[in-house]
Amino acid sequence: MNNESTIDFEDLENLAGETELSPPELFAANLIEWSLERHASDLFVSDVDGCVVVSVRRLGRIEPVRKLARAYGHRLQGHLRVLASADAGESIRPVEGRGNITTPDGSKAHMRLSSIPTLYGQDVAIRLFDPVRGARPLDALGMDDCDVKSIHHLLGQQSGLILVTGPVASGKSSTLYAMIKQLNDGTRKVHTIEDPIEHALSGVMQSQTNVRIGLGFAELLTAVLRHSPDVIMIGEVRDRQTAETAIRAGASGQLVLATVHSKSAAEAVDMMLQYESDHKFLSSSLIGVINQRLVRRLCPACRTNDESTASDAIEVPDRIRGRMHGADPTLYRSVGCDLCHEGGYDSLVNLPEIMLVNSAIGEAIAHRASAIELESAAAQAGMLRLAEVAHSYVLRGITSIDEINRVINDSDLASMQRRESTA
Repeated sequence: MNNESTIDFEDLENLAGETELSPPELFAANLIEWSLERHASDLFVSDVDGCVVVSVRRLGRIEPVRKLARAYGHRLQGHLRVLASADAGESIRPVEGRGNITTPDGSKAHMRLSSIPTLYGQDVAIRLFDPVRGARPLDALGMDDCDVKSIHHLLGQQSGLILVTGPVASGKSSTLYAMIKQLNDGTRKVHTIEDPIEHALSGVMQSQTNVRIGLGFAELLTAVLRHSPDVIMIGEVRDRQTAETAIRAGASGQLVLATVHSKSAAEAVDMMLQYESDHKFLSSSLIGVINQRLVRRLCPACRTNDESTASDAIEVPDRIRGRMHGADPTLYRSVGCDLCHEGGYDSLVNLPEIMLVNSAIGEAIAHRASAIELESAAAQAGMLRLAEVAHSYVLRGITSIDEINRVINDSDLASMQRRESTA
């Protein structure tokens, strides 16, 4: 895309006249193009005291972009709602919509809009979907080759339950779409149950929940099972019925991919049992758990190594030595350049903890082992804990110790950060 925009989107002055020179339609198109250039996932146009603020979520963090006069900001909000086929006149109740936009450079983007009333007016939130970056393959998510290989192994199974877990905004949907993309080779009937559908996948039967008519995950899953699926993707396990049906489907011949919220791979198992799932059925159905986070990748063009710490002075734990791929351990810091828009980081990469369920782990689940016991068994079987994978990312210069400690709470990594800050 062209890096030069016709509008300065980083002028944070409260302008009362300049933006009126550009119609809201052109301003919106340029704004979305500018946001996509910077790989922003969300765009916000929000009423605050005295003005309307435009901001984006880029690489997981909110960045202010522009302040607008209220009258112009409201015209922009209205135009965005029209683009998304949402009710432009509704200001009392929340409204939602979807739409497509063609940016000035000719590229197309899909947008999902939600608008809610606030103290000062409206908060218009837009999720941006870039069709160019869209549903990426597994090897484009930033994971190590050995982690991609482990996921390929799971996807090679004819049946079973695969859980993808992590907090909100940890990239679970991207991983699920990448997995479905690989499975969608024309030899299987693939169904998804989503809330909402984020990307249209050719050849995949995609269904969206609708709570207004009582069509939730559990109801749709029951219906999908009557359509002879080979693969089922469940956007989120939220209740006992969905958990029970997903487990039984995985044990009876389907390959089931589902997300659940938990802090670790082992705790995902415990979460499924919290839904009163039968532990013996779960032990026979579950084949793997992918626990993940998203971390910002240091811009390779401008990152700088920490010269205060020599490579031979950095201790490499034995358990992650194999992940170094022969590279010398080096700590890097963010700097900032034109390529990363002065941020020091250029993209988000997946940080995974992958538990492959073997006979020992399955037996532990069947005997109601605690999350701590399951994690210990998985580590003995070769699983690297999330903090260990994170440690390897830092020592290889994929990300910084500051970024890792923003995402992960681990005492060893926190100690490393303190040592670096005092070096």
